[in-house]
Amino acid sequence: MIKRLCFLSILGISSGVNMTAHAAGFALIEQSASGFGNAYAGMAARADDASIQFFNPASLSWLPAGRQIVLGGSAILPSAKLRNADASHIDTTNGARTPISGNNGGDVGSLELVPNFYFATDLGQDLKFGIGVTVPYGLTSEYEDGWKGRYQGLKSEVMTINVNPALSFKANDKLSVGGGVSLQYVKAELTNALDSSALLGVGQGGNPVADSYSKMKGEDISWGFNLGVIYKPWETTTLGASYRSHIKHELEGKATFRPVAPLAAFLRNTDISAELSMPETVSFSGAQKLNDRLELLADITWTNWSRFKELRVKFDSVLDDNVTTTKWDDSYRVSLGGNYRYNDQLTLRAGVAYDQTPVPNSSHRTPRIPDADRTWFAVGASWKLDPLNTIEVGYAYLRMKDSSMNHSSEGAVRHNIQGEFSSRVDILSAQWSRSF
Repeated sequence: MIKRLCFLSILGISSGVNMTAHAAGFALIEQSASGFGNAYAGMAARADDASIQFFNPASLSWLPAGRQIVLGGSAILPSAKLRNADASHIDTTNGARTPISGNNGGDVGSLELVPNFYFATDLGQDLKFGIGVTVPYGLTSEYEDGWKGRYQGLKSEVMTINVNPALSFKANDKLSVGGGVSLQYVKAELTNALDSSALLGVGQGGNPVADSYSKMKGEDISWGFNLGVIYKPWETTTLGASYRSHIKHELEGKATFRPVAPLAAFLRNTDISAELSMPETVSFSGAQKLNDRLELLADITWTNWSRFKELRVKFDSVLDDNVTTTKWDDSYRVSLGGNYRYNDQLTLRAGVAYDQTPVPNSSHRTPRIPDADRTWFAVGASWKLDPLNTIEVGYAYLRMKDSSMNHSSEGAVRHNIQGEFSSRVDILSAQWSRSF
């Protein structure tokens, strides 16, 4: 009985914070509306406003003298539906499979708001200070009750808050360097059904009437850093590079259960812990002004998702540790964009990007993250209301490649879920900046 209960350590955390996020993996790139309309092309080489410090702290040096605040946010509406879903309970003794009944899960995505705030000020002639409050990882996925993959996930919700003070020093008219410290808070909640029939050895498993349920909550605060450099070889050309370190989290929290009666003695609420590292990124950007009206932008960003090889969950109880293998790959994001200054008040923006998924194949694609390669198509505009106030707006459509899933859980009791995800994302972003 106890060995069978080791399966409970999966508890849906096998995907950790894997949401239907809108950069690869579970990252959120929507940190600036001024860059949004360009699909974030050239972000490490720009200085549109104080929000640019998230992408390169060295950009602070190229802002106008004085102080500036930026308030912004993005409304993100993802859609992810699983077609031709097929689920089964796997007999670990002979490999036989018993079909699991249920629905296809409905639309996994839901409308989410991602806010951000920035401030920048002079500390001296060549020294700038800035601080940003952002949400760099997260979002939510939730399946309908009774869906076929309920043993691998029902609801997944993760929130992060990142506070990033930074300094930038302008060495001369061509070069600036910058750096900052990130204090990051993460909170997660994950739920799923438990196959009571299989755990008790009654029947063939997958009986929805006998399902138990689990909920896991955990949180942590940890820190990292970011560095950047900007170089202007010519007046019309800007090159930038930035690095954001990984942040290692050690989440601690509670696992709570709603068991059927025969399991009540074993499914006791307990403390849990798990390690999770947010990956480091390296970006190289360029911005080239062709004339007084037209500017071209480019960017390539590497993310070290290969850190996410497994997730180990520890229970402060008789349950053994559970290890879920993910084997993610590193990924790249490439973007191109342009700005057209229509007049002194209005600038028009456009951009495209290709964002590579770190999920290596269908067997490592879990129900909690129907992640796939995606292509961005973005447009935006900047409207200068007066010398002190500017409004930025942008819209992007993310076309995601259809992605197959053939995922089997690990443990003494195993389940498999197969199907093909069809996904898309619509995003609207806006911000207000004020200089004073």
